[in-house]
Amino acid sequence: MAQIALAQEPARNDWDGPKIKGARIIPFPSYNGSPYLTENWLPGKIELTTGEIIDSLHIRYSSYKDELFYYNSEAACQINIDKATLNGFEFTDIDGRDRIFRKQFFESYTKTYRFFEILSSGPISIVAHRKTGLNTTTAYHDKSGILKNMEYVPEHQLYFYSKEQGYSNVKPNTASFLSKFEKSSQKPIKRLLRKNRIKIKTENALIQAWEMINKESYKPLF
Repeated sequence: MAQIALAQEPARNDWDGPKIKGARIIPFPSYNGSPYLTENWLPGKIELTTGEIIDSLHIRYSSYKDELFYYNSEAACQINIDKATLNGFEFTDIDGRDRIFRKQFFESYTKTYRFFEILSSGPISIVAHRKTGLNTTTAYHDKSGILKNMEYVPEHQLYFYSKEQGYSNVKPNTASFLSKFEKSSQKPIKRLLRKNRIKIKTENALIQAWEMINKESYKPLF
């Protein structure tokens, strides 16, 4: 399906040029929505399992396949970086935010490694799995007039995470957030949220709530 390649950007004076292992990509099927987290190729860097950092790349993350791509300007092609060689990656989005992803083991029925975005880092972190599904939808005609009935749909999931205890799913709403703590802690936590005027309706509000609660030594249930 794809010919394995050793992809390498032109070497810079301050870079020892470790090769990026990967394969030329096959385009995803064209449907409404996008199989990528971002519309554009964005400046970023990768960390290999050896600990080496390779920067000054233009990368793009497929939240549909949980795969990372970079554009090789020497070969004028897109390379699917071998996931087994990566610890993680970072990029700067169009709003100027630095976004950090790490490869972590996820013990579900698949028991596999996934890329998680680190939203709040610490002994107990908040991480996001930026998943995109391919779902059936009402039939439509694409730009070429072809009739289709599938579309890419974002299905992001948020978790509390610690190395010792694993993952605990949490949603960006107050009820879900409070349910992650012991009943005896829920009322004082609710008072703190009200005092600080935090209404958990978005990811940012969830992160803000956790970072405030964490300072008070409250720990979520796993």
